[in-house]
Amino acid sequence: MRRLAGGLCLWLLWCTAYPLEQIQLHFGTIADGGWSLQEVELVLDVSDAKKPVASIRVGRARFPGVELQHLAFECSELQIDVETVACAQGRLGLSMKGLSAKAVPAAFHYDRRSGALELSLSRFPLAAGRLGLALSLQAGRWQARVRLARVDLDGLAGLLTGAGMVLPPLEYAGRLGGELSLEGGEAGVRRLRWDLHGDDGGWSNADGSQAAEALQLDSRGSLSRRPHGWYIDASLRASAGMLFSDPLYLEFAGDRPLSLSLQASWNPDAGRLQLERLSFDQPQVVAGHLSGRLQPAAQPLQHLELEIERSQLPGLYQTWLQPWFAGTVLDDLETQGQLQGSLRVEQGRPRALQLRLEQVSFREAGGQFGVEGLNGRLQWSDDRATHRSTLAWRAANFYRLRLGAATLQLESGRRGLRLRKPLVVPFLDGQLHLDEFQLGVDDKGVHWLLDAMLTPVSMRTFSTALGWKPLSGKLSGMVPRVQYRNGVLTLGGILLVQAFDGDITVRNLRIEHPLGRVPRLWADVRAEHVDLKTLTRTFDFGRIEGQLRGEVKGLYMEAWQPVAFDAFLATPEGDRSRHRISQKAVDNLSDLGGGGVGGALSRSFLRVFEDFPYRRLGIGCRLENGVCHMRGVGPAPDGGYYLVEGAFLPHLDVIGHVREVDWQGLLDRLIAVTTGTGEGPEVSIGAQ
Repeated sequence: MRRLAGGLCLWLLWCTAYPLEQIQLHFGTIADGGWSLQEVELVLDVSDAKKPVASIRVGRARFPGVELQHLAFECSELQIDVETVACAQGRLGLSMKGLSAKAVPAAFHYDRRSGALELSLSRFPLAAGRLGLALSLQAGRWQARVRLARVDLDGLAGLLTGAGMVLPPLEYAGRLGGELSLEGGEAGVRRLRWDLHGDDGGWSNADGSQAAEALQLDSRGSLSRRPHGWYIDASLRASAGMLFSDPLYLEFAGDRPLSLSLQASWNPDAGRLQLERLSFDQPQVVAGHLSGRLQPAAQPLQHLELEIERSQLPGLYQTWLQPWFAGTVLDDLETQGQLQGSLRVEQGRPRALQLRLEQVSFREAGGQFGVEGLNGRLQWSDDRATHRSTLAWRAANFYRLRLGAATLQLESGRRGLRLRKPLVVPFLDGQLHLDEFQLGVDDKGVHWLLDAMLTPVSMRTFSTALGWKPLSGKLSGMVPRVQYRNGVLTLGGILLVQAFDGDITVRNLRIEHPLGRVPRLWADVRAEHVDLKTLTRTFDFGRIEGQLRGEVKGLYMEAWQPVAFDAFLATPEGDRSRHRISQKAVDNLSDLGGGGVGGALSRSFLRVFEDFPYRRLGIGCRLENGVCHMRGVGPAPDGGYYLVEGAFLPHLDVIGHVREVDWQGLLDRLIAVTTGTGEGPEVSIGAQ
């Protein structure tokens, strides 16, 4: 380049001595300090030696990171002297892959002594917007400053892709503006700075799992080359618009912008990203920071430390948590309160957790469960140290059943959390004694175990809480070794419930996904010594005296609805208690059998009797494919079955003839028996 400038000076001196009007020069290649020009043609109009006019054509030009073709530069006032070659007002035309321009304002200045070259462009058309460029090159080093104004993002993405840059396969929208500055040398870029803003930005992919629209983004930062990679220091603020990244849906309203700040280093040889600090702040939602080390080719998450400095419900739940609970019972919660906490992860596994709760309340929208006024601090780590935690709540509920205030005292160790001392929780007019509780986390998720006992609760209080007709009696029981693991809840022993003066036991209990949308349950149930007088009075079925024994084998439920079972309820063998059945109870049993008498007693001479003696009674149902296969306590004449087998005088038999009953229809009859509607089986009245 120095030789070219010197030659031009000699030519101009020649022109002052000898009258020439035009000089035309051809050069193969001109190169200096990381840039080169090929197929150069220079035409000088020197009719006015003081103001020579230059026309330069270049077949191919290479600058750091970019290659241009078919350059045409015209300068109306070329300045050439011993020290410099310069043009303050020129016009440039060029083309490159996917890009072309004509008569773009341009200027250059070349210093022969230092070898410094300065180039500038203004109002260069780029993707429906404008670009300005200032480029300096000297001794193998270069600097560039780029100004962007309302550049179309989709058009820019197409140009970058055409230039060989790999971008995510998205459709882009919006405008980009701001400044970039680059520094580098023959080895490439050493430093990049930017101050950019995006207006009405957006993108989407083919399957709709990634989308954004109307985004208002502002970003500042720098990217610097270091001995072992790159260092980034950047910030990003989203002040408007929406972003969807399955399953997250974020809206950046005026009062809830999201601000991010990142300091990180990337080692491409080791494939390692070191997050020194990533800070995040979204008013009324969450603020905090995290640091970590990621090596995707090995263990995705080698180290992570997350600190939640403050968070507020419901903002945190609605924005960042709820999308992950879609399809579960946690996807529709009403929440309030504040949270703080920290999490440490090593080699992809949680190692320590701290959580502070202040006046946290949550309630499932359908009322399945809820907690009010939850306060306390939860600590856990997988080291050998023991940490103590305390959680207290003002009230809680499971469906319509209310739990009173309680304080849960826990201690944690490597295996998880466990109860430090037994817990007593007020439950209606009784108490729930929690003797053992353990909570842990492994590769397959959360698992827990509990052992509890329920002291007597009034059935009247219990039934009223559930919105039922008031029941009589007491409810109590043992809840042994209930365990939840891998989405399955199991019972380690026999669940004992004492109700209606009898014992009800549940064995082989197993529930898959108990908090899912379609839980599945298996169990075997047995009832012993149930007092029929208490039971029938409770449900207004009509009075029956005696005892009842029953079994429900192979119970299977989906979404808490029975799908299959084999049930039989009957008078136990050897029952010596008083056996009497009222007219109302006879009519209701008749309705369950699907026959056709119902009010036969009221139309017979036996209407004067309030009740009748019986030897035994019973009813059975084997549910299969929505059909209940009925049976009684024994076979009766004409292929029927006894629902009630009479004794003494006045003698009364209730005989069923229908063997198969629609299950939903039977449920409807169970509801109808207390209103006197429905039809019944054959009722045989007489002496024996």
